[in-house]
Amino acid sequence: MRSSAILRLLVLSLILSTAPLAALMQDSAFLPQIRSMKRSSLLSQNPNYQVPNCPLRDEGLSHPFRSVDNFLDHLKSAIAIDDQNFNLISYRHAESRFQADFSILAGYEHKLDDDRDYGFLYKGWDITAGVGERLSFSSLWYNGAYYGDLDAVETDELIDGYYKRFAKHIQLDNMSGAISYDTERYSLALGRGRFQIGPSISGSIILSDRVNDYGYFLAEGRAGAFSLSFLHGSLIADSTYSVYDNSALDTRNYPDKFIALHQLNYRPNPMWNLYLGESVVYGNRGIDLNYLLPNSFWRAVEHNLWDRDNVLIYAGAEHKLSNPITLYGQVAIDEFSYGKLFSNWWGNKYALQGGIDYKRIYDSCTLELTAVRPYTYAHFQNHTMYSHDGRPLGYELGSNVLNLSFEHYRVLREWLEWTLNLSYSYRGSEGRDWRENYHDVFAGQIDDAEVKWFAGDISRDYTLSNSITIGIYSHHKLLLGHRSQYIDDWQHRLFAAWQFRF
Repeated sequence: MRSSAILRLLVLSLILSTAPLAALMQDSAFLPQIRSMKRSSLLSQNPNYQVPNCPLRDEGLSHPFRSVDNFLDHLKSAIAIDDQNFNLISYRHAESRFQADFSILAGYEHKLDDDRDYGFLYKGWDITAGVGERLSFSSLWYNGAYYGDLDAVETDELIDGYYKRFAKHIQLDNMSGAISYDTERYSLALGRGRFQIGPSISGSIILSDRVNDYGYFLAEGRAGAFSLSFLHGSLIADSTYSVYDNSALDTRNYPDKFIALHQLNYRPNPMWNLYLGESVVYGNRGIDLNYLLPNSFWRAVEHNLWDRDNVLIYAGAEHKLSNPITLYGQVAIDEFSYGKLFSNWWGNKYALQGGIDYKRIYDSCTLELTAVRPYTYAHFQNHTMYSHDGRPLGYELGSNVLNLSFEHYRVLREWLEWTLNLSYSYRGSEGRDWRENYHDVFAGQIDDAEVKWFAGDISRDYTLSNSITIGIYSHHKLLLGHRSQYIDDWQHRLFAAWQFRF
């Protein structure tokens, strides 16, 4: 190798050693260190949690068609069982410290229930780029079609937003991405994605990422032991408003809907993380400048906007008992009255969650308990419900529920991961859905109606799921698993997925 080529490789090595590895900083409020690894799809993992692959490349443009030898190297890598990582197209420019990688992806997933089954065939791309150590870009897109039992398809975890149903298949596509700028003191990002607030394995009680992606602006500032985080996102209302005489126009008349969130973190030492924050869902108007002030008290602001928005106040703490053991807990308060705080007034809406996590390099175990009062997250307007495009932004299992979850994640080999998840839920039927309009439910008795824990018909839900992720090939990944669930009877599901990324 010539000396100039060696010099270029050394320069590129220095660039890659300081390149941004993820869109979010490790101490970000939007990157929970305790989260579930359970999944039945290779497309369901939040892209914010994935580390981009930035392999070492020569200066300039790299692609498979530069030469016959280069094409054969790429072809061999596509089916190799080794650590070679090729992207379809890469570009490196040492002088500007710019790097970019373009990959294609394709895959097939199949799910088999007791008496019905369906499959999903898809393709897409993944783009990552960066300039130096601060500016990064990412873009992930996929498009595919479901075949089989289309009624069952509509319950699939990937059907979390727009899709189009035809006679024999359902068409689906999705897009996420971000432009982020990170320094030691602050971070800024503009993107389309989803976020979990607070540590959790069964689902966040504050802000869930088990929804469709949405557009957002994100900012975080760090000063010593304190950090301030801010998020403003554009949501999709659960349904349209009928304001036109032409019903065809009303089918696209979704009111504006937004979420804003701010959070103050205090980390006095490596053992403690304390946080306090608010989120608000509002809409049917443009962006409200009141909710662009991350240092104000939004509950008071909302009162002065004539109580028309949906505000949630929350707080939490994480404490490391030792290096592998972490205790965590959080509380979310949807609404309350000081004078009725210890009564059964229906408006005492809150959620509690706590757990213990044991984490080592190759495995983790988490035990978590969650309790959510009836009617928590519910609101009286379509554009202020604590939801996005028909999925809850609050606790995924709903309200009026007590849930106990256990999860064990283990890396058995460098290419083999196993996840076990056990869950038990005890719930009442009254006030469990965020879509319930409490002005209709408690008409004429809003100020004094009462509701008790687990009101209504009682149901018990037992769930056991196992999944194995196999990555023995450099550019192929397999997912195999099953889920068994008991409510009134046992229901079983087998699932398998294959993905190729190059």
